[in-house]
Amino acid sequence: MKKLILFLFPVLLFSCEKEPKLLIQNSDELMGSWTNQVVNDTIMEFTKADSLKNNDYGFEFKPDQAFIERKNAGWCGTPPIAYADFEGTWQQQDSILIITVDYWGGTADYKWQIISVDENRLKIYKMSEEYHNEF
Repeated sequence: MKKLILFLFPVLLFSCEKEPKLLIQNSDELMGSWTNQVVNDTIMEFTKADSLKNNDYGFEFKPDQAFIERKNAGWCGTPPIAYADFEGTWQQQDSILIITVDYWGGTADYKWQIISVDENRLKIYKMSEEYHNEF
């Protein structure tokens, strides 16, 4: 039994590898419009687009730290849903995006982690989203 434990301990120790921290050195790939949202729990995946779609969720990162989010224009989520553009700002700290953006009832603060980004796809993890009502 001791031999088995002595054998398994190093195997288990070295087989447990931490997930590498993603460092985004160049945010150029992040710039632009992102649409075609696919959601799996707290993971969101988007496709790069030439522009935002009229009647669908999406957002745009601009080089001047401006953020545009096209989303539900009111409190009711029953179709037909009206969409509007809401302005905000964004900043990046390594792989973390800190976003403040308006919405129909006030402002929202998002903290998203970039899982991966390239010229065609963006995959993020929603770390937190806080909504501040102004009515």
